[in-house]
Amino acid sequence: MNDSALQARAREPVANSSPDLPGAVIGLGEDGSLSLFNPSGGRCLVKEPPKVRALSKRQPKKQTPPVGDVARAPRTSSLLDVLTHEESVHQMMDSRGDYAIFMLDSRGCVASWNKGAHHIKGYSRQEIIGKDFSVFYSAEDRASGRPKRDLAIAARDGRFEEEAIRVRKDGSTFWGNIVLSAVRDRTNTLAGFVKVTRDLTERRGAQARAFADDQALKAVNAELEAFTYSVSHDLRAPIRQIEGFSKILGEHLGKNIDPQVAYYLQRIQEGSQQMGRLVNDLLDLAQIGQKQARPRLISLDSLIAQVLANVREEITDRDMEWRVDSFPAVLCDPGLMHIAFTNLLSNAVKYTRPRKKAVIEIGHMVADEQLVIYVRDNGVGFDMKYADKLFGVFQRLHRAAEFEGDGVGLATVQRIIRKHNGRVWAESAPDSGATFFFTLGGNIATHATNAAK
Repeated sequence: MNDSALQARAREPVANSSPDLPGAVIGLGEDGSLSLFNPSGGRCLVKEPPKVRALSKRQPKKQTPPVGDVARAPRTSSLLDVLTHEESVHQMMDSRGDYAIFMLDSRGCVASWNKGAHHIKGYSRQEIIGKDFSVFYSAEDRASGRPKRDLAIAARDGRFEEEAIRVRKDGSTFWGNIVLSAVRDRTNTLAGFVKVTRDLTERRGAQARAFADDQALKAVNAELEAFTYSVSHDLRAPIRQIEGFSKILGEHLGKNIDPQVAYYLQRIQEGSQQMGRLVNDLLDLAQIGQKQARPRLISLDSLIAQVLANVREEITDRDMEWRVDSFPAVLCDPGLMHIAFTNLLSNAVKYTRPRKKAVIEIGHMVADEQLVIYVRDNGVGFDMKYADKLFGVFQRLHRAAEFEGDGVGLATVQRIIRKHNGRVWAESAPDSGATFFFTLGGNIATHATNAAK
């Protein structure tokens, strides 16, 4: 930062009395004021300008030394003296006990030390002052010349930042966020560096634990899906045998079959058929769980038109009104989204059956910068106090005698939406219809939102 720029910034109003120290830059104004500038442009005045007697016109001005590089810079300067001895600077630095904040001279030797540095690195002020800051690096880093390289980058660019391993006094290591800022006086001569380190060990540990938990959960889910698929597949053969042999037995007994026996055989066949449907649904659900979503940009209008054509083929004797919005192109897996819309529309058709005229709407809106797609019907609805059961496998909110189904369709929809990093939810009331909403989250949703707008 040159002198004119610093002087201009010194005239700015103080924007933040407690700047973010890791990104701060210290500067000395022409009036002798010492300021701490945060990355957003705010200024915290650390030292008021001294009252200096005006120079006589006859008194010659002191010549300023030329700007030197890191190797030739003087060990100390007036600015570094101010920073290392000014009481207000020490108070400010010691107030941040969660940060190691200290000064280095232009050659990288420790010139000041705060309480946070003692806590994080283990050295007392008496032990560390005057030592080269390379003691905080590992032996490998020192051998490769990394400390000098970091100083050179900070001197050249004004700032160097990284997250890396650092070494404590006792030899133990920790992950730290390190910011190294160059400090220059009003002649732009390098006076030294401000080094700020934050211990990230706890945060890194939490991230590692969260990652391990996530991997364990994925492994358990994968095993569960594999088990579901295996069991469902193995059950198909015996179920077919039960259904087939009960039918053969009924034909063998012929017309003279006892009515009670005929009833039993009918119940056996109905039960085996129901079990067969359940097993097929479980297999479909397991296959969707194992399938990886492969999103691509598609026309949602075309996909919905295909689903509607299939659904309408199964409806021949009902008065139905379809209200379909025009949709933007979205990123999604077309095969999985076809299954999701089929399940949602089939549900809407089923639960509007008691209505004289069924009205089903497929629309979209933008909320919180996300595209929200919905399917709304004027069917029988449900009580929202049971909404938590809605997307569970084999969970039903209506009696099987009223509406057919196995309670797998909405669970399938939820899995598909989750594979798109989205979420699905419903709003309803008894006898007032239902609306199912879902989003296509993350980058997928961002693209769709822009298209929708």
